[in-house]
Parts: sequence; structure tokens; C-alpha cells
Amino acid sequence: MFQINIVTKSLTIELARFFNLCVPKEEKPVTKQSYSEARMKMNHTAYIELNEDLVKEYYAGKDYKTYKGYRLLAIDGSKIQVPKNQNTIAAYGMLGTKGKEIPMATISTAYDVLNNLSVNTYLARGDSSERTLMENHVEKIRQTTPHAKDLLIADRGYPSLYLFIKMMESGYDFVIRCSEKGFLNEVKTFAKSAESERLVTISLDKSIRRNVSTDKLVEKPKALLLRLVRIEIGMGKTEYLITSLTDKKEFTIDDLKEIYHLRWSIETYFNLQKNVFELENLSGKTSETVKQDYFARVLSSNLSSLLIEEAQASIENIDTNNPLKKRRKVNRSVAIGLLKDQMIDLLFLPDKQRKEKYDTLIAMILKFTVPITKNRHLPRNFRFHTNCFRKKRKTI
Repeated sequence: MFQINIVTKSLTIELARFFNLCVPKEEKPVTKQSYSEARMKMNHTAYIELNEDLVKEYYAGKDYKTYKGYRLLAIDGSKIQVPKNQNTIAAYGMLGTKGKEIPMATISTAYDVLNNLSVNTYLARGDSSERTLMENHVEKIRQTTPHAKDLLIADRGYPSLYLFIKMMESGYDFVIRCSEKGFLNEVKTFAKSAESERLVTISLDKSIRRNVSTDKLVEKPKALLLRLVRIEIGMGKTEYLITSLTDKKEFTIDDLKEIYHLRWSIETYFNLQKNVFELENLSGKTSETVKQDYFARVLSSNLSSLLIEEAQASIENIDTNNPLKKRRKVNRSVAIGLLKDQMIDLLFLPDKQRKEKYDTLIAMILKFTVPITKNRHLPRNFRFHTNCFRKKRKTI
């Protein structure tokens, strides 16, 4: 419970605050040394199992948001810095940045962009292959939620004939951004044309496609029928998508553009994890405590999303009934900050009081909204940060 409550301040302050909420009559304070010793008796996999249970329960209801019957899952990765010591270096390795080598880990997430839920996530070495982690997602998602009809979305670091075959073999459809300069000759030829889309048959003859691994495939097809699409993403930029959705009537170019645009939600998720949940502000220095903090935050994020999405549904209902009112959305950063400590109260209360607390939290979240601005394109502004400058003010 303490770790789910998102530990961002010093352990002494967080422990005093936590026990004052949970056991207010406790006279003897719990020391950070006692906590650090106790946490080593626990395994981080507890949070993974709890999150899998939450995900299974959520999608068992079958009333979640879909796009033309598909659950949209964006898959992407990011790097996080971990404490520097022999234990973490052995577990995660060192990567160079700005002329220095620091211990870095890779996080990879399969994120439901319509329901704002992390379906599956991995914490791996900093030098881990994104494509290998995506393959792990492909296998694990099907085990966790076997009945969902999934459309996987990924950026241009993921195109791979092997992954295309693997996804289609596992029953997934996909929309993946690809570069016109590499990967496939079919894409290069298409990029030079004036066509907006093209169906291509990619032969997998061994003499032509030697880079397609076959050892892990149940059956290697002789060819793949795929669709190439040219889209404009704003600011004069043209991008290319490769997809298994070959029916042009069911999925138009505008549909595919919208689907790829929805992928941005996973970037927002990583931003929340790093700047609101303070993912790199870790409470321990070993590889195990790093895993505990990371997977506890993933669970906390999903629990928060359940409340935020219910509040968002209420806002959409109000705005739909008032066509003159500008569309709004929940300010997720503020909502997460407000839920600090409140989540503990919610989980500890008896059923009847929990329902009342739940409704109170939803009403509290509803007070903080921001207007939705569509088709906004802002240039990326890279800043130099010092220890005294923060990109965002703390909310937790």
C-alpha cells in the first residue's frame, strides 16, 4: 500500500505521512531502515500480477472503448536513468549520453490509447532491442486478454518482416510508421510515386528475404499482402504507414491517419510517468527496489486512470448535451496529484464507505478540466536543464 501511494519525497516524510493516515494512533514511528529491510522480503512480481488481474477484470466487461471493433494498443519504449552502483550496472548496463556513461534501463509498454490503460509493460536492460520487447508484448497480450480484437500501432523503429508475420500469425492487425529511405524496396518505390496508397505483395522467398528469421515461426508464409499509405502529419511533413488493414472501404486513409495520430497518447503516458509520477525519483538503489518502484507506479497509474476515465465520461456527457460548450478533458496531472493519499483511503474503507469515497473523488476530479484543442502542432522545444530548473511543477 505504501508503494502504491507513489513515494516521491524522503522516506522518513512519506512513512510518517502514510502511517498518520492509516494508523493515526501509532506512537512509535516506522524508520526508513525498517522499511528498507522489510521491502527486501517482497518480490516486485506482486505488482505485475496485481496489474494483470486489474487488466483482465477491466476487459472482461467488454464495455471498453474501441475503434471499429478494435482495441487500439500503441507499443513504444523509453529510457530511464537508474541509481549508479555495481548492482544496477550489472542488471541494466551503461549507456552513453552527453559524453558520459550512466546506468540506464529500457521501459516498453503496450498502452490502450482509447481507455488510457497500460495493458502490459517491461523493464529491461538499457541496450535491449525494442523489437524483441515488442515480440514479448505480442505473446503476453494474447495470454492476458485472449478475446480482445487488437490493432497494434508503432513508430518507425519497429518495422520488421519477422514481426509482421509474428503479429499476423498471432491474430493481430497493425499500423506501423516506416521510413521511405530503408527497410523495404517496395516502400522506397512507393515514396517516389505520386500515389496516396498502394497494395503490395511482399515475397518471402528465401533468396530474396534472407533477414526473416524462421526458427520461432509456426509456419512461414510465401508472401505478405500489405498496404502502404502516405499521410500528411502537419507542418509540411509526409510520413508513410505500413498496415495489414487492406480493406480500403473499411479503413480509409483518413481512418489510418487518425489511428496513427492516436498513438501520441503513449507519449503523453511516458510524460506523466516521468514528470508526474516521477519515475526516475526512485526510493531504493538496488535492481529489485527499482523494479518495485517501477511496477508499483504502473499499477498506481492504472488505478488512477479508472477514476479519471469515469470522470471524463461524465464531462463528455455534459458537453454533448450542450453543443455550444467547448469540449473539455480532465487535467490528468492535477487529478493524479489530488489522488495522492486518497487512493489509500479508498482501498482501506469498507464497501459502503468505499462507494461514497469513490463518488467524492470523481466529483473532485471533475472540478479540474482543460479545453481540447484539435489539430494543434507545436515545434519541439528542447531545453537545457540544471538541478534548479524543472520542466513541470510537482503535483505529488
